[in-house]
Amino acid sequence: MSDENDRVEIDLPVHMPINPAMPHLGDVRGVSYDKVGVSQAETPSGLVAGKGEEGVKTEWDAGNLDSAIDWLETHANYLYRLSFNMVEIKEKLGGDQGMGGEGPLGAFQSAKDLAKQHGQLYASTESGLRSLSDSLYDAADALRTVKRNYENAEGANAMTAQEMQQAFANAARGNGDQ
Repeated sequence: MSDENDRVEIDLPVHMPINPAMPHLGDVRGVSYDKVGVSQAETPSGLVAGKGEEGVKTEWDAGNLDSAIDWLETHANYLYRLSFNMVEIKEKLGGDQGMGGEGPLGAFQSAKDLAKQHGQLYASTESGLRSLSDSLYDAADALRTVKRNYENAEGANAMTAQEMQQAFANAARGNGDQ
């Protein structure tokens, strides 16, 4: 966004004397100021939900939390299985022997270096998938705790509302202390 989009210049050509007792001795022939404020704010287009998209959701209930927990655990399980099923890639790279120069890339030095880089990339990808899977499982557990606390708070609020309703009923009957 450029400066010219950020500024709105306002000119007010109004005769304003500096000293009201002597109006023609000195005066200002108008006021000019920059109008910068909330009225100029706009949401970046990348943050606005597109057609058919839901956008940012700020309201949750226990059912939403259950579906989020299921989503997290399903994806965590998939990534965990994927990290072990990658062994086919490792076999195509020549397995553990491939890093020693006995793989499909050959035995010359550049091939050994490339095989070593492939091996390191494979190991870091496998480790990253398992770490991400663990993080998703942890997130699901944390969300399960949030849901439990949410349900406990809802239960506590319901009891409080019932007690309050009873207090109002007692007060209406004139039994303020029961």
